[in-house]
Amino acid sequence: MKRLNKLRNDLQSLSLKSRIAILFAISTFIPLMFTVLFSYHTMSTILTNKLHTNFNSNLHQISLTIENTINDMNYVSQQIDFSENIQFRLKTYLKMEDSLEKTRLYEDIKNELNLITFSNPNIGLSLIYVEKENKYLFNSHGVKDEFHLRNQPLFIKGYKIDNFGPHVSMERYNDKYVLSTVRQLDMDYENHVYLYMESNLDLTRNIVEKDNVLNHTSYLLLNKQNEVIYSEEQEEFPLQTPFFREEHLDEDGTRNGYYWFKQTTDRGWSVVSLISIAQYKQEINQWMILMLYMAILFVLVSLIVGLLLWKTFYRPLHQLNSEIKLMSNHNFASEVVSTKIPEFVDLLSHFRKMKKQITNLIQAIEQKERNRADLEVEKLLHQINPHFLMNTLDTARWLAVAGNKEEVTHLLTALNKLLYYNMGKLGNSSTLNQEIDSVKQYLELQQIRYDFDYKIELFIADSLLESSVPRFILQPIVENSIYHGLEDDGSIRIAITNDPHNMMIKVSDNGRGMSEEDIQRVWQKDQQKEKGMGIGLHYVKQILDRTYEGRASIDIFSSTNDGTDVVLTIPIGEEFS
Repeated sequence: MKRLNKLRNDLQSLSLKSRIAILFAISTFIPLMFTVLFSYHTMSTILTNKLHTNFNSNLHQISLTIENTINDMNYVSQQIDFSENIQFRLKTYLKMEDSLEKTRLYEDIKNELNLITFSNPNIGLSLIYVEKENKYLFNSHGVKDEFHLRNQPLFIKGYKIDNFGPHVSMERYNDKYVLSTVRQLDMDYENHVYLYMESNLDLTRNIVEKDNVLNHTSYLLLNKQNEVIYSEEQEEFPLQTPFFREEHLDEDGTRNGYYWFKQTTDRGWSVVSLISIAQYKQEINQWMILMLYMAILFVLVSLIVGLLLWKTFYRPLHQLNSEIKLMSNHNFASEVVSTKIPEFVDLLSHFRKMKKQITNLIQAIEQKERNRADLEVEKLLHQINPHFLMNTLDTARWLAVAGNKEEVTHLLTALNKLLYYNMGKLGNSSTLNQEIDSVKQYLELQQIRYDFDYKIELFIADSLLESSVPRFILQPIVENSIYHGLEDDGSIRIAITNDPHNMMIKVSDNGRGMSEEDIQRVWQKDQQKEKGMGIGLHYVKQILDRTYEGRASIDIFSSTNDGTDVVLTIPIGEEFS
């Protein structure tokens, strides 16, 4: 009893500093000890599952990359095979005798093939191979002297299309491991004609990448028959040997001193990752040691913090809480905390700096939202201009070759005026008079390029010519009428009227028209990317939304075989920048 009383008296005589330190240490150390003991028995399982997850995730990414590469090559080869224009030109070229016309046709076919293949960054070397004549044509890059159409191993067998690899590239001066696609072109010709295409990825660097967590991982690729077709450990797993002696459905296991993990694709081929058993255990041990160090560090920090909690802190903490509440009520200027405790002084300094940063961030977000519409408009404008510029310059080149200097000069003068206007050298705003002049320049270019026989009608009151409008809103609409509405002839009518509040700009054509379903697809971004339709109209809509903040509109009225009307409604008399 005396000892109990003495212990009670000793506890009651402890200072606040000692009490806080003891209570904090006990409340921290005892749960930590139970946690460490429990974690010791469960950590191995947890870390093993984590490592398995990392392996499976990495294998999934590798298999997905290879599948995407194969799909890209197959898709591009299908585009070329299904192109009646390429097939007709290629058949004509193969049957022609050597001549200047044949040389020109060769360049045309090669340019068209390059246009398809260069648009896909996953495509490397591509060429056309005539089997009986044992020659290749239209190669996009230099080809090695010992060119082989079918490079073992066979990866995926298909109907008239096979995928091979990994194998050394057939591109000259390129010794990377690549995948290749060989497709027999479906054309009426006496010899078999094939399309050969390689991936533009180095298999060992771009596809089979090392895992950032497990640094000593090796990889295998297995075909549908579970034979090794690519190996980074050829001594233990040589090429052209079965990975399993019999059918094996497991996704992981051990073999030849390695842990292995397998990912099988829907096409039947597999990716296998290998890590030596010793390295595998070393990775787990490193995690265990790290957790032990963290536990020790946690105990030390907890004891130190317990010893430092002897100062009175409730009042400054309560004041700080009040200031936080003021901030949550959007009052960022009030400062109610006053203390000389260094820790709280530093905390308050960071807290008030954070409040200032939050204020600046709110302002930045507001500015970013204002700029977002501008960025979207610029992105769409960059989609519209380059293709038009390329085609126009190509027309100028052919006119120059034909020696038509006057026509070239006229075309380039019109193009210069159009680009100077469209690229925004005169600012974002314009007048109807300038916008109409830009459309006229554009129509002159189209007349020179295609020699279309269409009629243009303009109806606009003289009083509206100097009205302010956003720059570059009429040409995209007229361009859609020409490319998606009219045939080789027809008419385009531009009528501009106004009421006391709004200006109505109506662009009409008597072309093929659109169904209601087609009109809905014009405004869908995914459809624009797939077919190239509606990009210009979407640009016009974006610039109207950005400029007039919902007070302007663009509408399409059309029916099949009955022409199309595009109507812009714009507030009249508003100035903008």
